[in-house]
Amino acid sequence: MILDCKKISDELREKIRQGVASSKKEIRLAIIKARHNDTVKDMQMEAFLKQKRVCGKEVGIEVREYDVSDFLGSQKMLEKRVSEIARISENDAVIIQLPLPPIKKPDDTQALVNTQAVLNSVPPKKDADVLHAESCGRYEAGSATALVPPVVGAMEEILKREAPDILANLHAKTIVVVGQGLVIGRQVNRWSIRHGVLSFSGLREGNDVGYYTRVADIIVSGVGKAGLLTADMVKDGAVIFDFGFSKETGMVCGDVEKTAAEKARLLTPVPGGMGPLAVSMLFWNVARIRGVVL
Repeated sequence: MILDCKKISDELREKIRQGVASSKKEIRLAIIKARHNDTVKDMQMEAFLKQKRVCGKEVGIEVREYDVSDFLGSQKMLEKRVSEIARISENDAVIIQLPLPPIKKPDDTQALVNTQAVLNSVPPKKDADVLHAESCGRYEAGSATALVPPVVGAMEEILKREAPDILANLHAKTIVVVGQGLVIGRQVNRWSIRHGVLSFSGLREGNDVGYYTRVADIIVSGVGKAGLLTADMVKDGAVIFDFGFSKETGMVCGDVEKTAAEKARLLTPVPGGMGPLAVSMLFWNVARIRGVVL
């Protein structure tokens, strides 16, 4: 079946809104971004930023955006600027909108940004995305006080509500992660490690993805290629989390064909699925950073 993620997201946002209102605290999330000067990439970034702006308004948390495009002259310059923004006392939580564009050197050549070094410029205590190396380590090690990565939090919320038997027996399940991104692929892999789950991660188009997905109890895909996973690549009763985002003939699509829902225990929709729900979990973390009781 195709899951109604909006209902879950709306309920979470209402809990956050009530918690923030009761706390009477002024809370701010700082979002650090940079222009790609590429129409498609910048439109995608704007779509993701819009979701965060909307959620912030709904739950009563200020969203302040900082454009660091002018600081892409060197890795050092970028890290210094991110650190300065993160040190602003009014910025209770700080995230970086990924991916970042390349460094533009004085000789007009380009170099890839060391993304992890930039993420490490955000203090762990303000790291709502749980992407700082220390934050990741604490979560993966099973710390009871560690924040949960928003992507993982969204998945766990769905399993808690719709498939508690799977959540209670994760150690006996097989997870397949399609895609290698920092925000989805690596975070789900850390989730697997934390719970001792057998997982196959980092698969991409070109690998025999179907060989792995056909035996998976849980499939997580975040490649951004419409129709990458078809119904014949899914086993009966699988749980499928579709984080894919692409446009086909003007329509927003996920990685998984909707016909897969006929076999799956549940499939999250695109649009209106894991993206908005993960954003809700991000603001859940922001509220927790400020000590809001939820």
